[in-house]
Amino acid sequence: MGEIMNRKILCVLVSWFIIAAIGFFAACTPESTAGGFSEETNALAGVLVNEKGEPQANVRVFARHAKANISDLVDTTDSEGRFEFSLVRQGHYGLSATKGKSSMYKRVNYYGQNIDVVAHMVPSTDVSGTVNLREDTVASDVVVYIPGSPWEAKTSDKGKFSFKGVPEGTFPVLAKSPDPVRFVDVFYVGTFEDGKAAFNGPYPVDLMDDVMAKASPDTGAATPGSAEESEDVRLVNSETSKNILLPLSPEYGTLCWWPLDYLTEGFAGTKISSDARGRTDGVIFYGEPELTDGVSRNAIELVGAKQYGVVENDRNALDSATEMTLEAWVNVTKLPSDSIYRRNIVGKLGFGSTGDQDVFSLSLVRGECGVKEPKLAFFIAGGAEEDSLGCENVIFSNEVEIKEWMFVTVVWNSGLLSMYVDGQLVDTVNTTVKKINPSSEPIIFGKEKLNIKLDDVRLSKTSINAADVLYRYYLKGGAL
Repeated sequence: MGEIMNRKILCVLVSWFIIAAIGFFAACTPESTAGGFSEETNALAGVLVNEKGEPQANVRVFARHAKANISDLVDTTDSEGRFEFSLVRQGHYGLSATKGKSSMYKRVNYYGQNIDVVAHMVPSTDVSGTVNLREDTVASDVVVYIPGSPWEAKTSDKGKFSFKGVPEGTFPVLAKSPDPVRFVDVFYVGTFEDGKAAFNGPYPVDLMDDVMAKASPDTGAATPGSAEESEDVRLVNSETSKNILLPLSPEYGTLCWWPLDYLTEGFAGTKISSDARGRTDGVIFYGEPELTDGVSRNAIELVGAKQYGVVENDRNALDSATEMTLEAWVNVTKLPSDSIYRRNIVGKLGFGSTGDQDVFSLSLVRGECGVKEPKLAFFIAGGAEEDSLGCENVIFSNEVEIKEWMFVTVVWNSGLLSMYVDGQLVDTVNTTVKKINPSSEPIIFGKEKLNIKLDDVRLSKTSINAADVLYRYYLKGGAL
């Protein structure tokens, strides 16, 4: 009798254990939601429609992570045009679909929340383009693609590529560098319509989402001239070309680079900002100037004639140069009150002494060389004692606005002198200077009665082109 009772008790205990275990596992299992996804899994759901807004059934829709380029997620639309994906990896995705002579591409941003979209099929077209390393040099074997989509191609030995059945509209087009040491990955804003392709850029890849948000606030398919087009869209869509030009890396060919982000204590109350390239001993600043907010980090602020910087020895950076590029972010905080002046911003020059070997000066001028209103000027000379920074070899900007950051780029190539401001060419002039002789003059930041801020000053013994300039403008925080 006791043995039977023990067996009953044991059975009851086992039953209780099984019930408790089932309850435990049930509690630990996420509840299902509509669509078959758990509470811990988010869904990208949508409806695919044609141009008339009619649901498109039995069409395969692909989702691909735009950056990671992982394997496609695929779903086929139901009778109401609905599709759905379970997303795990966060970031931007591209949605794409093709049906007959229509196709769809849409960018979505997933950061852990359910997404509902309406995706529109639009007429598709075949387009082509060319990738160049320099204006006269095509780039072969370059991979060109629309991120997060099946539209991908590789350039031929003539630099040509083509996309088949791409939707008409405006989308990002990314080109992978064939030589990362010299050239950078870059994206362009591509506009495709009626078999024609137009590309605007170049833009750094890291800015793709910001640029495309302005180019096409919804899907990346705003049509130029439509009611959806804003002032920002017109800016992005200006000056288009059939060619994609790969910019030089900002690191390639740079001789001296003064970021001006940090100051260390020097001798006798001076402060030093180092050359990030290590080619010079850095800029020695006198008059105890302070750092201020720069374009992306810090900048140096120079007030009056007593605050200035000197690179005592540039170690012959420009000796025998036939090309040169100077880049600097400049902010004129206050204009001089004089009616006639020339004030040095950055230059390799003396100040009127016997035996000066002037090479260049980026200056603020008024009343000289026929300039009536304040402008930036770039003077160049050959570095010999008999040379001077005169009006025969100078180029000017447009009128200067105070308290505004300007990205100033000056390019000199075998006599041809060009100035860009905020990525845009403002003027070009042929000079008599064809080669720079050895010069012992220091490189001077300021040193005259001038109130300015300076950031990210670079000097190269090579010349860069318009695409390089525009890329660097956007890379350092240029306004979109």
